[in-house]
Amino acid sequence: MVFDLLNDIYEKAENECVIDIAFNPSEDGEQRNPCRELLQTYLREPTTENGRLLAERLGSVTTNRSGMGLLFLICGEIEGIHKAVVARFPAKSGILAEQEQQELNVEYLERVFMRSATAYKAVLFKGESIENHFWRGSAVDRQINSRDIETSAYWIVDFLDADLMTTSALGTRRLAIAIRDAARQVADLAVKQELVAAVTLAGGLGNQVISPRQFAENFALSEAAAQAIFDRIPDALHDESFRFDRSEFMHQVPVKTVELDNGAVLTGQTNEFSELFEKEELPAGQVRFSTTGRIVSEKLEKSR
Repeated sequence: MVFDLLNDIYEKAENECVIDIAFNPSEDGEQRNPCRELLQTYLREPTTENGRLLAERLGSVTTNRSGMGLLFLICGEIEGIHKAVVARFPAKSGILAEQEQQELNVEYLERVFMRSATAYKAVLFKGESIENHFWRGSAVDRQINSRDIETSAYWIVDFLDADLMTTSALGTRRLAIAIRDAARQVADLAVKQELVAAVTLAGGLGNQVISPRQFAENFALSEAAAQAIFDRIPDALHDESFRFDRSEFMHQVPVKTVELDNGAVLTGQTNEFSELFEKEELPAGQVRFSTTGRIVSEKLEKSR
């Protein structure tokens, strides 16, 4: 049963591991990484002792929230291509209670039991040369029941000493600009409102790992709104994952503007707009906005 489970993970890894990562070089710029070196040692000689070195490294950075776990190392070679999958399953210890004639015998079992066969973290590395390749890989975190909205930092950053291939700033900037341009250019008012609402809610994403497609799914954007974003991002990058940077996102879309059919234009900070302007729904699709404050500046600008 365990063999079938691990073999299934090994076979499906290339489809399930969708977050591109890369080992970090050493701080002095040399092409050295401690976790990569442990993995290379295991690939050259897959012994229990060499595997234990990786397990000890993981144990040293595992958080209390992550708790006890089981680490599996699965490696193979097909047509000259070395393939390695490192998987971690949540686990727990056991207590055995047996009722005897006059007493209840309770015994702590110093064994570890897998809590779930479907919830695990895994990384995949492939390469022709163990020495020269194995710098880049891909990851999945099925413990959070999604396509890696938030891969645990201790797993990629601390254990692997790796990072996402797409930097936080670049990925966030690309997404923000696509949403900003879509909101400006689409003609459908409902789609505009969806995109603006998504920008307002995006502040709650924190430091999560996300892709443009996941962004659309998270905020339940309509097909039209999602497509408006995708049209402004290259097809190959729709599923490109990155760690969301809230400050970079708001830097690209800092101001929200609402235009009314009577010629009025309301402008405010995107993440504060709903607090600055009180909105009241009126009959026939009309709305009333109101706000209170002191005048600190007045401008005359050319209408668009």
